[in-house]
Amino acid sequence: MKRFSFLLTGCFCVFLISCFLGLPEAGAQKIVKIGGLMNTSGGAAHIGRTSLNGALLAVEEINGRGGVTVGGEKYKIELINYDDKCVAKDSVSAAERLIRSDKVPLIQGPICSHCCLAVMEITEKGKIPLLTPIASSMKITSMGYKYIFRTWSNAGIQTETVTRFAAQDLKLKTAAYIGQNNAWGRSSFDEFKARLENRGGKVLVGEFYDQVGTPDFYAQLTKAKNANPDFIYFCAQTEDGSMLVKQARELGITAQLMGTDDMGNEQFFNLAGDTAEGAYLYWSEGPKKPKSLEYEKNYKKKYGIDSIAIDKGAYDSLYILANALERAGTITDGQKIREALAKTDFEGIRQRFTFTESGQAKIDMWIVKVEKKKVQFIKPILVYENPASPL
Repeated sequence: MKRFSFLLTGCFCVFLISCFLGLPEAGAQKIVKIGGLMNTSGGAAHIGRTSLNGALLAVEEINGRGGVTVGGEKYKIELINYDDKCVAKDSVSAAERLIRSDKVPLIQGPICSHCCLAVMEITEKGKIPLLTPIASSMKITSMGYKYIFRTWSNAGIQTETVTRFAAQDLKLKTAAYIGQNNAWGRSSFDEFKARLENRGGKVLVGEFYDQVGTPDFYAQLTKAKNANPDFIYFCAQTEDGSMLVKQARELGITAQLMGTDDMGNEQFFNLAGDTAEGAYLYWSEGPKKPKSLEYEKNYKKKYGIDSIAIDKGAYDSLYILANALERAGTITDGQKIREALAKTDFEGIRQRFTFTESGQAKIDMWIVKVEKKKVQFIKPILVYENPASPL
């Protein structure tokens, strides 16, 4: 298990000298640790790495301004991140180490839904607030746990966006679903089917595949093609989504294609080429505001790559945790930190964040369309107004 500890400060040499000379550390910078479970290997590694990038940029900015003020004292943030490899047992081990050895008062992550579900019981018992910036299974915020929070859209919000637009705007009735065989993919299928059927539509095919190691999708796509649906929804990420789109076109599928917000970035377009033209995607950030554009410039300067929605989500999440620490007035009392998180009202770079009683952030959603390897905003989807099923 890889451990990365990030404390962005310029006082290290002074600290070494004071220790060497045996001088008192008067005015030494106080530290607050935040745990991280953002995987940099295994399934969805690109999402974990991208999330970690966004979180680190937030830490750098906060520490550059002097840190957080908690109970009248200044603290620099140290982000201690473990690579859980998107494996549930590794995530559990990492969470236990963060809580027992590193003594963190709160954790950001995990990225993968099945890892988040595995960790929740541990953080709940320890009264350690857990904020996932992306894991999307409906179960995460529907099991009554009090110490779990999520800043990303859940499977219900995602599929409410897709099915509402497909049924009401495009007047499509029948669908095929192809998605990852994991907690997110299974949860999304259940939500997709219920919501489309509640709008008078029908799911003709539901197919799943392993997230890692699937070289092609011709079997699933052929079943979808033979069913002749009005549209196909891919519950996929960048790499698998690009292959699904390319292979769908190779098979001559002409149905309307719809997908996720991980299928609208530069890497996806480089892989998919022109085959994604005309696809509709759900999106969790509206037309960019000045704060978002400034962040994208800083991100590109630091990492040499373009920002995408995922790193922005982790960036906003880290700021939300820092904000909660300040409002809680403590770096040790998990219950007070949890209460502060529950009362969050934070304007991030993607959107404004508040949480429902379950810990799910209220997320504004949009539909975008792929045109010439870019995403074009089509319309906002008001998911909380008369949803087909509860959110």
